[in-house]
Amino acid sequence: MATSSSYPQMPLQFIMTDDIGRFYINKDTAKVLGRITKPLVVVAIAGKYRTGKSFLMNRLAAEEVNPALNRYKMHGFVTKRSGGSSRHHIEEPDKEEFANVRSMVKNWNLTGYGRFEQNKPKAGPALHTLLQTREIGVSSTISGFSLGNTVQSHTKGIWVWPVCHPRDEKKCLLLLDTEGLGDVEKANGEYDIWLFVMAVLLSNILVYNTVGTLDHSGLEQLQYVKDMAQYVKARVGSHEDNSNNLDKYFPSLIICLRDFSLKLELNGSPCTADNYMEHCFKIRKSETQRGREEANKSFNKERELMCHYFKKRKCFMFPMPVNPEDLSKLETIPDRDLKPGFLEVANEFTSHIYQEVKYKNIDGVILTGQLFLQVAELYVAAQRSGDMVCIENTRVQVVQLANLQAVEDAKALYQRQMESKEVYLPLKLWQLHQHHERCMEQALDLFYSHAVLDRDHKHEKELMEHMETTYLKLVKQNKQRSQEKCRIRLTELYGLVDERYQDFMQPGGFMKYEAMMKKIEVDYHDTTGLGDEMATMYKEFLEQKKDSGKAIQMVDNTLTRVQQQEIENKQKEKIMALQMKTMKEEQINQKMEILFLKNQCKKLQNTFGKYAQVIKTNTDENIQEIQQNHDEMMQSESKKKCTIS
Repeated sequence: MATSSSYPQMPLQFIMTDDIGRFYINKDTAKVLGRITKPLVVVAIAGKYRTGKSFLMNRLAAEEVNPALNRYKMHGFVTKRSGGSSRHHIEEPDKEEFANVRSMVKNWNLTGYGRFEQNKPKAGPALHTLLQTREIGVSSTISGFSLGNTVQSHTKGIWVWPVCHPRDEKKCLLLLDTEGLGDVEKANGEYDIWLFVMAVLLSNILVYNTVGTLDHSGLEQLQYVKDMAQYVKARVGSHEDNSNNLDKYFPSLIICLRDFSLKLELNGSPCTADNYMEHCFKIRKSETQRGREEANKSFNKERELMCHYFKKRKCFMFPMPVNPEDLSKLETIPDRDLKPGFLEVANEFTSHIYQEVKYKNIDGVILTGQLFLQVAELYVAAQRSGDMVCIENTRVQVVQLANLQAVEDAKALYQRQMESKEVYLPLKLWQLHQHHERCMEQALDLFYSHAVLDRDHKHEKELMEHMETTYLKLVKQNKQRSQEKCRIRLTELYGLVDERYQDFMQPGGFMKYEAMMKKIEVDYHDTTGLGDEMATMYKEFLEQKKDSGKAIQMVDNTLTRVQQQEIENKQKEKIMALQMKTMKEEQINQKMEILFLKNQCKKLQNTFGKYAQVIKTNTDENIQEIQQNHDEMMQSESKKKCTIS
């Protein structure tokens, strides 16, 4: 499981582009994402280039990336490069050495992708060590999402930064910084739309960043939603009303309006940022002026689609953070020098993101790092081939890959646990039942913790069938081992009879033979560890030795005919008693099997119920139908297994 220390300490290139605008995934970043086993909360940011998107993402990462510097509300981070453990011990910086930290950071120049180089270092040893921390053979840098200060788009493709979620250690907060939309240097006209599609489909929170007001220009890139149905479809073969089926896959929307300077009023009354946003999303009334009809239709269609796709939306209005001439140095300016109104909104924005409890999921399939990577690879493949992204196909493939691995891991665990008991065979059947039940519970826990929502229960059934088959094989092996040990023990005990057999072939010999056989019976039943086949094998033993006893009985002429008849009757009664004992044991085992199967079904229901509750709590998925299907399947399996012919 990935921990905060195992996450990369800087953003990584994720989706890159070639010379003709085709996407591909960075292999090194894919390895990092593949190791994240926690459920993801994915926050993506989109918007026009040079509007401060990366600044917001750096604020979100600040709390977890470097708590030491974050106490001083800095936006650049001291980080380590990924790949190996540090050779240098970092001592806790003295508070006095941080006294002038803000002024010292101003002596660092922003270069490259979010990196800072020092002009005039004037720090104490502890801070100097912190800022100069490096991995094996690699110098350290202060890194964050690239800001840039030119008219060109600085972030290229999509960068990713996984950090430990500040409010819930069970989650991973995955930040996606997308290339600025609207850059004239783009490879082709569809490039921006695909970037927007990726941001929407890969996130469960989409931050749309724009400057000024939410007029036509401010919502320009958000209007790409009208083209989504041309690039994405919800179901295989679905083309009609495709746009109506896509909304469930859209993330919640947060609009960040930067450098807002107007007075917040609607119709002469004060309003909130959300009121203003909803006002801008309103449908226009029909125009009476000629020539405005088509423009209104286009305007209204875009607003309808935005409201349809982004049902959950919120707006934050950021005033100017500093004087215009200082905007290019925003990342190096300490919070105390930022305008209070800007800081207040920035803190509200980060708190709102941190409170998000929903995991990134597709139709209830909660995504971990590996599953997120597989989803991204499928989307990238669609973009490269010019095909439409099919959500249903994506879910099916991700479910298939994840569940196959989950089944194999659960099978292996069950197999190992069950095989550990082989050296102790034979066992009583109830002991084997209990061990099987414990192993099955562990295997199911592992399966449900790694599997994704198995709607038709195909993989769940496969695992159950495998465990049942393995268990029945072990039951058969246990029975054979019990029979084998019983035979060996009876052969050992009867050895003395074989040695003295000729002594019994004389008058009075039968009574001696009977006494010895009684001792064999007592010693045999006093022997432990022979398993459930003791009675059956003793009955078989008596049947085999019946002729030997008759031969001795016929030779012993001291016995009267009446005595011989009594001996024969007693032997028959003993065999019948053994048969009854065997039948009762079989009935008890059958009842135990029925009870075990019923308990097994209950445990399966409880285990699935816990898993379903996780889905319901942490996604927007309605699982009532899924739960009902599972209940029906388990009831059917229970009836089938509990029917004894």
